[in-house]
Amino acid sequence: MKHSLILVLILFFVTGSAWGQKAVNKPDILLNPEWKKIYDAYVPDAQLIENLKNKAPELKADVYFAYWCDDSKNQVPVFLKILDTLSVPEFVVNFYEVEKKATADQKFYVEDMMVEKIPTFVFYANGFEMGRIVENPKNSLLQDMMIIVF
Repeated sequence: MKHSLILVLILFFVTGSAWGQKAVNKPDILLNPEWKKIYDAYVPDAQLIENLKNKAPELKADVYFAYWCDDSKNQVPVFLKILDTLSVPEFVVNFYEVEKKATADQKFYVEDMMVEKIPTFVFYANGFEMGRIVENPKNSLLQDMMIIVF
C-alpha cells in the first residue's frame, strides 16, 4: 500500500498535474468549437511571421489558460494559429490548463510560476525567461511576442 501511494505521488508530479494545473495537448485545445472558430478566423500578419521565423527555433514557451476564461478563449486560439503559421518544430510550447482559484484570497493560479492572471504566455530563450504576455496583449499577441523576443 505504501509503495502504491508513493508511485501515485511520483506520477502526479512528473505529469505536471500538481497544484492546480494539468498539461494539455495542443490539438485537444481546438476541440472546443468556439475556440476553433476563433482560430480559423485569425490571419496573422505575414511580415511579422517571417520576422519571427528566424528567432522561433531558439524559443520555448509555457501557456497557462482555462477553458472557462474568456480571455483564454480569445487569445489561446490566436496563439495556436501563430504557432501553426510559423511551422517551426523547434519552438517548443507547453500548454497548462489551470483550475479556478480555491478561495478569493488566493493570489496565484500557479504559485511556483507566479501566474496571477490567465492566460499567461511565458517566453524563454537559452533557459531564461524573456518576458510574459498576461491576460491580454497591449497591441496584438503577435506584436507583443515580437517585442519580447527581439
